[in-house]
Amino acid sequence: MSEPTVTEVPEQHRYEISVDGVRAGVATYRDSGDQRDFHHTEIDKAFGGQGLASKLIAFALADTLAAGKQIVPTCSFVEAYVKKHPEYANPA
Repeated sequence: MSEPTVTEVPEQHRYEISVDGVRAGVATYRDSGDQRDFHHTEIDKAFGGQGLASKLIAFALADTLAAGKQIVPTCSFVEAYVKKHPEYANPA
């Protein structure tokens, strides 16, 4: 198995993670001004237990901050991830 790859698919408002060329999961978002609201994260059951959701979200959040956007963690997984990784929390 090769290293998972994460890409943004802006026309579908989501990030995708793939393993060996097969889409394994998605994180969907909505942009509003300078805010990016992550509202859903899903990993296909066939790829569960591999830490792919964390890899997907780490990439998506880093990309969001690099774009100068604030993270809005509506998705419970993203909210928990941000709490564990305060470097992704929005500056006060």
